[in-house]
Amino acid sequence: MNFQQSKSPLGTTKAWSFGSVFFIYNFLMLAVICLLWPIWVPLVWFRIKHRRTFIKRSFMAAPNRRDLESADTQKPIWIHALSVGEVLSAEPLVNALAKHYGVASLVFTASTYTGFEMAMRVISPHVRAVRYFPYDTIFSVNRALNVIRPRQVVIVETDIWPNFLHRLNQRRIPVYLVNARLSERSFSGYKRIGFLISPLLSVFSRICVQTDADQLRFRALGVSEDKLKTVGNIKFDQDPVRVSSDDLKQLSDKLGLSADAPIWVAGSTHEGEEKLLSNALRVICASGIDPVLIVAPRDPGRAMDVCRIFNRAGVESRTLDQMERKKGSFRVVVIDRIGILRMLYALADVAFVGGSLVKAGGHNPLEPASVAKPILFGSHTDDFRWICQTLENAGGAIRVEDPDQLAEQVLELIVNKEKNRCMGRRAYAVFAKNRGAVERTMASIGPLGPAPQIDRLNR
Repeated sequence: MNFQQSKSPLGTTKAWSFGSVFFIYNFLMLAVICLLWPIWVPLVWFRIKHRRTFIKRSFMAAPNRRDLESADTQKPIWIHALSVGEVLSAEPLVNALAKHYGVASLVFTASTYTGFEMAMRVISPHVRAVRYFPYDTIFSVNRALNVIRPRQVVIVETDIWPNFLHRLNQRRIPVYLVNARLSERSFSGYKRIGFLISPLLSVFSRICVQTDADQLRFRALGVSEDKLKTVGNIKFDQDPVRVSSDDLKQLSDKLGLSADAPIWVAGSTHEGEEKLLSNALRVICASGIDPVLIVAPRDPGRAMDVCRIFNRAGVESRTLDQMERKKGSFRVVVIDRIGILRMLYALADVAFVGGSLVKAGGHNPLEPASVAKPILFGSHTDDFRWICQTLENAGGAIRVEDPDQLAEQVLELIVNKEKNRCMGRRAYAVFAKNRGAVERTMASIGPLGPAPQIDRLNR
């Protein structure tokens, strides 16, 4: 095996060459596939999300007619985001790239089923094609690269795969990591295997990070200073939700909401969190306040399970699909689809951002901030530490530790209208003040090849 002695901020270690990492990774992957095939084959077959994506991620289809219409343009820029959150993060950057280089110059991929569905909704108008990201096997990666034939690759946030990076490196295709973040927890894990991570990170031509703290952590993993640039968080550059009063009225009618009912939206909740929400709701209702709780699970496929949690707690609940088929009014409505959370936040009186009362790292609080709503979240916000802390410091958000504190703050924000409006204004001010990361990102990664002379899709 090829070892290279190197001195890094991690100390004097034996840094493995990229070829060594590549060899070991594929050896272990093959061993795991062979040993665990009796488990993963039924898993793929019986889980509908895996069944729908397995072939598409294993074997990327040849270009369709829409792709072929743009065959005389430059090779495309390939933009990739992991799942729903990363897709939404990527939207402002994709829009900017489309305006600069043209729709026909961009191809977008997502890894998960829900991420792909979201990309089809919000990204597809701005790119030549939306595809599934390949599994990180040599065959699947080579197939995808041969189909897309990118001139550059832009990865949004974190989805780093050894075979993919190795093939890009072999083909001399520049790759950029943008909107990158490295939580304390992730950094601690990476630091233990820094001799493996450092060669992977060295492949990137530029890494654009969200904060100075992120830059220090990447630097400590061996990334050279000239490859790092702090540009801010492109999530701030998402367009504020603009929903007409008629649209809000239609959504309210669909949800069976009365005109005077306080609305509490809990977005991107995780397993184990809904039980805590039901406890908080019970405390709120015992006080004489009767809000409607709208729960949007991070995985919409859990909607029926979430309904059962509330029903077992004695709170009648329905999914949005059930309410569309049979009208009615219920204390809890569970959202069973993606793409409407931003509108729900616009409808809310109080917003709770999930993944934070359980150890899931939290989710994006900028969605409710962009519509000037007071924000609550739990103590587990590692994935959005800087944003959450900034919102707290500005008075636009409150952190709660348990269901009792959550109930107390929801009650206060429902009753105290002035505090509600003040927190909402402060949250929006944080959102507005920190915009501009997309422009800084594009300036940092530099020209991604010439803009095409012909853009047939925009004629």
